[in-house]
Amino acid sequence: MAKEIKKGRKFPFNLDLSSLDTGSITNILSDIEQHLPLMEDESDLSQLLKVKAFFEDELKVEHRLH
Repeated sequence: MAKEIKKGRKFPFNLDLSSLDTGSITNILSDIEQHLPLMEDESDLSQLLKVKAFFEDELKVEHRLH
C-alpha cells in the first residue's frame, strides 16, 4: 500500500498532502530536524531521513498552496 513518489521512491503509507501549504510542510520539516539528534537507532534515523526527504520533495511541488 505504498504511494509512488518522484524518483521511483516509495513512501511507507498512503498520504494525501494536497491540502497542506508550504508553511505546514516547513513546520513538519522543522520538527523532523529537532528529532534527528534524538535518534539512537540507525534504522530509525534512516527512516526519519526518508520522511524528511519526502517532505522536502513536497515543498517543490508546483501546485503547492502558499
